[in-house]
Amino acid sequence: MNKGDIVVLKSGGPEMTIKRIIGDENSNTKEKQSDKLLLLNGYDIGDLLCEWFDKNELKSNIFKQNSLKLK
Repeated sequence: MNKGDIVVLKSGGPEMTIKRIIGDENSNTKEKQSDKLLLLNGYDIGDLLCEWFDKNELKSNIFKQNSLKLK
């Protein structure tokens, strides 16, 4: 899976866009600093930060790649 891909949870739910991949070598300095904090808080390299809309509200969360499928 790549940044910009549209995904859904394997268990169902809204379509989401992959915003970032934790630990991506192409991340900018700010994202790399953020990744360090995320890794310290239990997330892993390769986890995906996804965004979606719930009505008019933008939501985001981090998911394991194996919990998602490409749309």
